[in-house]
Amino acid sequence: MKTQILSTIGENVLQPAACLNEALAANDRIKYVFSLLQMALSHAEHPEMPATALKRERIVCGIDDPDLDTVVAGARMVGKFCYVAGAARIIARIAEDMSLMAAPVLATKPEEVAERLDTLLHALPVPNDDLLSPDVISAMMQAGHGGPDSLHRLVMDLHKQLNAMQAELAEEILDGAAVYGLAETDRTLVSAFMAGLNRTAKLKFNHPGLATTATRLDSRLVIQNDIGTTDAHVIVIHVQELAVSVTYTDVHPERLAFFQSMLKPQGVTWEKESTAVLPTGTPFYLATGRVDAVNEDACRTYLEFLGSRLVFLIDWNHARKQLRGFLRGPDRLALLSWAAENDIGHRGFLELGSARLVNQAIEATAGSSMHFGDRLCDVLDDEEALKFMRFVFQAATEGLLSGQSHALIHDRIRVALATHFSNEGRQLLGIATDHAGLIFELASSVCDRLQAGADHAAKRARRFEHDADGLVRETREIVRRRPEYAIFLSLLETADDAADELEDAAFLLDLSTLQGKPQEALRTLAELLAEASQEWIKALGHARQIGLAANPVETEDFLTAIDRIAALEHQADDAERALTVATLEHAKDFRQLHLLTTVGGKLETAADALKHASLILREHVLEDVIDG
Repeated sequence: MKTQILSTIGENVLQPAACLNEALAANDRIKYVFSLLQMALSHAEHPEMPATALKRERIVCGIDDPDLDTVVAGARMVGKFCYVAGAARIIARIAEDMSLMAAPVLATKPEEVAERLDTLLHALPVPNDDLLSPDVISAMMQAGHGGPDSLHRLVMDLHKQLNAMQAELAEEILDGAAVYGLAETDRTLVSAFMAGLNRTAKLKFNHPGLATTATRLDSRLVIQNDIGTTDAHVIVIHVQELAVSVTYTDVHPERLAFFQSMLKPQGVTWEKESTAVLPTGTPFYLATGRVDAVNEDACRTYLEFLGSRLVFLIDWNHARKQLRGFLRGPDRLALLSWAAENDIGHRGFLELGSARLVNQAIEATAGSSMHFGDRLCDVLDDEEALKFMRFVFQAATEGLLSGQSHALIHDRIRVALATHFSNEGRQLLGIATDHAGLIFELASSVCDRLQAGADHAAKRARRFEHDADGLVRETREIVRRRPEYAIFLSLLETADDAADELEDAAFLLDLSTLQGKPQEALRTLAELLAEASQEWIKALGHARQIGLAANPVETEDFLTAIDRIAALEHQADDAERALTVATLEHAKDFRQLHLLTTVGGKLETAADALKHASLILREHVLEDVIDG
């Protein structure tokens, strides 16, 4: 209970308000459970009628037990009894919440409640095999005053007294905060805190929490917020003159670190963290941070910022766990931080189904791209997976806030994921384009060696060829994860044959100095290779654009580049024959004859490899991209 955590950390002045808040929250939970039992009995007696899950009502009242969502649908009559799954736990929940609801009244007026509560709790059924008597359920829910006393009647009577006690305790509601005993100077500080809290509170959607109480204790203003529903999760703020101290408790050290990171831009100084244990035995972490504001405006600004951050703590650890199947650890934290910094939050993602929301999009989109056990970041790269999950968070939050249907938001996420998967095809074309640039550099190195006798051509060519091999390895790894993109590996491995042949040619040319007719013929062949590699770059560039939109201009330019590569390959065949003739006529010796014909053969093979790669690309674009 929140009262226990406040007592444990020494904030006794806030306990009466916290006790009332707990009692009113227990009232909401009891009403939900009563509705659940009534709906279960009705469905059991009339199974032909559709069942209602009451999931939204469960979430709103703060019960974290998804098993309850199937209770109504699973209810059935067994003889004279009604089967209610988990009936024993449900009855125990009623008893616990009735005690919580009655606690503030028992503390002040025990004679009015104690005997009624004790009698009714002892009358609660003890279910065997999850079977409840319909008469007992009806008796619990009896609301009129003509018959015997009932739990429902006690709940209504207690609720009236709790409302009266809250009105007496809280002198007023200031911008949503229950306040009492404030000094006049406190009001602007409480309003500043509530301005920040109210600005982002909508991002919790249907989740309970963020109830705020404020009072004065001696020379200090004390503000307390219950954040969510977890017992040991509260924040207490003390303001004394211009010093603001924050006492924060949490059962999750990761969320504590996240909270501290959100306040880091404000220059908060933190004392060493400590651990403590609730009377129930629950351990928790406690941290105290302090800011000394330079003036009153700065103090109010900090309080407003502090209030605006609390919504991002609700269900934070749950959201972090739900992201495990999509992002690596650091990126999960980065996503949650980004969502808080941009006032998007994670509750919209959870509201729409959390991990199931993304998994449904994957099932509808990924096809054979993902296998059992794959994470999204293993199939897309880390950056793309993080980018997509940012879109999911933003689409969920903005869609829910604007009243869009869940189906529409799901469809938008599915389309966005399909775009990310198709982007990988363009990414592979981008790798192929980089590879084509290296082929051009290799061809240019050969031309430079033949035209100007450039030094170190072989060394440069070796570096280019090494980089080209790296791109092939990168493609091979992507295709290992995405086997449907195997055509890109075939394309790149074929083009890489050109890179290998050109690197060999550059190496051989560094072994000798050539001149005369054979050199001119060889230079002509090398220049054809340089031009073919330029056309190859053009073809890949146009193919990437066709992947975005198959407009006629891009398609025509693509086909022209492919045709030009084929024409240059034919010219390379002719140039190689001309080289053979010139070599036979002008070679000085057998060594030069062998060198010239070997280099010529490698250049012609490189031209042939580019032609074959271009045909693979042509088939992919015409059959898979345009027709597909």
